Amino acid sequence: MDYGLWSIEYAVLSSAQGSEFPIDSVTFGFHGFARPLEDLLPVAKRWAPTDCFIGVHLLHHGQSQPRSDSIPWDHPISPSEMNKVLEAIAQREAPQAKQRKLFGYSIGGRVALALIHDTPQKWSHTLLMAPDGLKKSPFYRLTVHTRLGRWAWFFIDRNAALIRRLNARLHAVGLLSKHLYAFSEFHIESHEMRMMVWHGWRAHRLCWPTHRALSRAFLESNRIDLAFGDRDKIIPASNANRLKRLTRKQPHIHFHSIPSGHGMLREEVLDPTFQRIFRS
Repeated sequence: MDYGLWSIEYAVLSSAQGSEFPIDSVTFGFHGFARPLEDLLPVAKRWAPTDCFIGVHLLHHGQSQPRSDSIPWDHPISPSEMNKVLEAIAQREAPQAKQRKLFGYSIGGRVALALIHDTPQKWSHTLLMAPDGLKKSPFYRLTVHTRLGRWAWFFIDRNAALIRRLNARLHAVGLLSKHLYAFSEFHIESHEMRMMVWHGWRAHRLCWPTHRALSRAFLESNRIDLAFGDRDKIIPASNANRLKRLTRKQPHIHFHSIPSGHGMLREEVLDPTFQRIFRS
């Protein structure tokens, strides 16, 4: 879908079109960082049969990118712009559907939170699994929002072999945990990945509402479920503690602890999660 400044790649992963069930809702699904739309297929298979489930590639994933060289490659998309693109996609793929729903995993969960903050009444149900965006690390804040951070990231890019050897040494002597070491290796293993991190982080830097802004928006929203893995070292459940306190008087907001690490889009995790959330 070409819309405004953006070209957004998406795929209809499941749809009731042509079946006995009329389509009454469009669900937009967002994947994790550096992951493909195919990750969302197990989710789509378990979604409501009356929904059109559409997986959306985040910017700088697949063919989602700025349309024109007149803007920087890392130009940020605003939540309001993203909402407009999604609505155009919904009107193209399922114009008869009246409801809109959201699914988001990891960084896709952060984008979904930003969309809810922008238009809280729009979404009839939202499910977020291991959502990013509830705790901003100092490294992310420095890298994405400052000139020093820009210099530091490109220094890492130019000296990646040295940085990787240093990380391996820190891991070997116990100063860098197994999970942080693996996380670092994944994000700096190649120049292509380092540029994907840079452009992806920068392009979604406006999709990060504060806890208080979210709690106020949630007052106008419909049901929201947030599921966290009890063994997740990347996005631990404790990241949601403040939001949980701020929304404790909002009965339509539900927090779930799931037996899982960060990789939650697997059958053995999705089945009990969906049973708990959709058992009614």
